[in-house]
Amino acid sequence: MVDLANKISIVTGGARGIGKAIVRRLHAAGAFVIVVDTALELLNDLKAELGHRVFTCVADVSNEMELKTALAPVITSRGPVTILVNNAAAVTRRAKLIDLTLEEWQRTINVNLTGAFLVSKLVIPQMCSNGGGVILNIASQLGHVAVEGAAAYCTTKGAILQFTRSLALDHAEDNIRVVALSPGAIQTPRLTDIFGSPVAAEKTLGPLHPVG
Repeated sequence: MVDLANKISIVTGGARGIGKAIVRRLHAAGAFVIVVDTALELLNDLKAELGHRVFTCVADVSNEMELKTALAPVITSRGPVTILVNNAAAVTRRAKLIDLTLEEWQRTINVNLTGAFLVSKLVIPQMCSNGGGVILNIASQLGHVAVEGAAAYCTTKGAILQFTRSLALDHAEDNIRVVALSPGAIQTPRLTDIFGSPVAAEKTLGPLHPVG
């Protein structure tokens, strides 16, 4: 395991699913982890589980004022942040584009794309002042291919890939490495909600993956 002792990290959408797994991994490697999420109860549960070196922040990543009020002071007091994981994501109901409301479309863009922009904008100046860092943007296989009824989600994840490339070029000279991860289907509570059960999710999605 990589030694991240005393490194300060941020994980957005870190109270559940993939984000929670990333928080646990960073914590196990010795990092201090600032977990940003909207779910206070889940944040408290994670804090109780991991204890020392975990700081929780209740904020909606798509809301600039909330981030400035709730997250900026934590970054200032706990920094310098050297690792940022932009993981927070919203998913619309499965529907064709013509059946989506503007609110559903906009919410997905605001969380998945604008959220990554806003949090990165808060953190990058600190990374620049302290010799660099790493930004990991969680994209998706659906940023590369599409599925029916997920136009908003697929669009934002494709945009995250290009956002990653642009950010990497803009800040290479600042020693900030910007990379993206595109997970396939992961057995998370969100996936279970979509398919009804872990068994149903695996039965449907397993055959679509080369390893089954």
